[in-house]
Amino acid sequence: MLFFLAAILAFACKNDYTPKPKGYFRIELPEKEYQSLETDCPFSFEYNKVAQWLPKKNCWGNLKYPNLRATVQMTYKAVNDSNINRLIADGHRLAYEHTVKAAGIEENLIYDDSARVYGLMYRLQGDAATSTQFFVTDSSRHFLRGVVYFYAIPNADSLRPVNDFMADEVLHLVNTLEWQN
Repeated sequence: MLFFLAAILAFACKNDYTPKPKGYFRIELPEKEYQSLETDCPFSFEYNKVAQWLPKKNCWGNLKYPNLRATVQMTYKAVNDSNINRLIADGHRLAYEHTVKAAGIEENLIYDDSARVYGLMYRLQGDAATSTQFFVTDSSRHFLRGVVYFYAIPNADSLRPVNDFMADEVLHLVNTLEWQN
C-alpha cells in the first residue's frame, strides 16, 4: 500500500501546475444615445436611453442603469436665502464622508453662466462606495445633488471602465441641465 501511494505521488508531480490568475468579467458599456427627461420637476436634462428614470416624491429620483448595476440617486431642494449655504455645505460634507475608504478625491468646478448651472463634481479614487458625486445650483431657486452607486463590491480596479463611463454620464447630465422657472 505504501509503495502504491509513493508511485502515485511520483507520477502525479510530473506536470507543472500554474494556477490561473484572478480575472474579471468583460463589461459591455452601452452606446451614448441620449433622450430628454420629461417630468413636472423644475429641471430637465438629457440621460442615456438605456437608463430608466424612477421618480420619487419631491422631485427626487433614481436614474438606473440596469445592465451596469448602477444608479444615480438624485435629490432636489428648493433654495431660499436661508438654506443655500447649508445645502452647499451638506454637498461637500456628504462627498467627503467617503474619504474614509477613498484613496483620494478630485473636485471639478461646474460653471455654466448661460444656463445658470454652478456646482462641483467629485471623483473619488479607491474602493469607496461611490465614485462620482455632484451638486449643482442656480444659487437662487434650485439645488440638485446626485450620487452614483453600484450594486457590487466596490473594487476600483474591476469597476474602472464603469466608473469612467458613469462619470461621463453625470457630466453629460450636468452639461445638459436646464432649470425650469
